[in-house]
Amino acid sequence: MAVETAENLGLNEYCKSQELEFGIVKRSLKITTKELSDRLCRAVGDYTTFDCERSIYLSSRPAKAIETYLAQTIKRFIGAKSRTHPVLVACLGNGNIAADSLGKKVFDKLEVTSDKLQKPANKPPVCAISTSVLGKTGIQTSRFIKGVVKEIEPCFAVLIDSLATSVPKRVGVSFQLSTAGITPGSGVGGDKERIDSSVLGVPVLSIGVPMLLSLNTLTYGLFKDFFKLVDAPLDEYAFRSMLADRNMSNLVVAPKDVDVYAENASVLLSNALNLSLTRA
Repeated sequence: MAVETAENLGLNEYCKSQELEFGIVKRSLKITTKELSDRLCRAVGDYTTFDCERSIYLSSRPAKAIETYLAQTIKRFIGAKSRTHPVLVACLGNGNIAADSLGKKVFDKLEVTSDKLQKPANKPPVCAISTSVLGKTGIQTSRFIKGVVKEIEPCFAVLIDSLATSVPKRVGVSFQLSTAGITPGSGVGGDKERIDSSVLGVPVLSIGVPMLLSLNTLTYGLFKDFFKLVDAPLDEYAFRSMLADRNMSNLVVAPKDVDVYAENASVLLSNALNLSLTRA
C-alpha cells in the first residue's frame, strides 16, 4: 500500500490525514513527480486510503459511513464523464482462494445497467467482468481487460483486487483507491503486466483491500520495533540479507478468518460502487 511505503520511508509530509467519524482515518497521497515516484517505488497518481476499525463490520452505522465515504471518493475520481459510454468494473483475482476472492465476491454483488432499457438519470451504463487469474485462463489479466475495453469502449475502468500489507491491523479494514492502476500479483512477488490508463487507453481507478501480509516486511517490522524497545542496534542490512537467504522475500500469510474479511469487505465495496454508479 502506498501510504505504508511513505510511512516506512519517513515521508509522512506527503500524506495528508483526516480523522472522520467512527474511527475512520482518511489518508491522501499525491505522487506528481518522477523523483517522488522513484523514492516510493509507486506510480504517479492519486492515492486515497481509508483506515477503519473492525467495528465497521459490527454495526450498521459505521458500515454506512464508510460506504458513503467510498462512494463519494469514487464519484470524485470518475468525475463527469460521458454518459453515453459505460463504466467497466473489472474484478480481478481467484475466487477459489479466500485471500484472493475479493474481486469475485464484489462482482457477484454488483448492479449492472448496460443491458437494461432504463438506467438512473445522469448515470452512465455499468457493465462488469470477473477476470480470474492467468493460471486458470491462460490469458494475462491485462490482455483480457484490454480486449473488453476495445470492444465496449467504456469511459472509465474500475479495477477491484486484493492487496498485501505489512500492518496486521489493516487486513480487511483498509480501503485504497488510486488513479495509478494496479499490477496483479505484485503483492505476493508476482511479475505480471501492469494495468493502467496507458495500457487500457481510458482513465482507471483501482480499488483494493489488503487480505495478505508480506512475511518478509512483517518480520522486519517486528524485529525493528523490538530492538527499538530494548534500546539495541539492529543491523538492517544483515537482517534483510538473512531473510533473503532463507527465501522469505516472496512469502505471504493470511489470517485464518480471511474469508470472513473478504466477504465483509466485498459487501461494503459493492454497496459503495452501486451507490456511486447505478443508484440515483
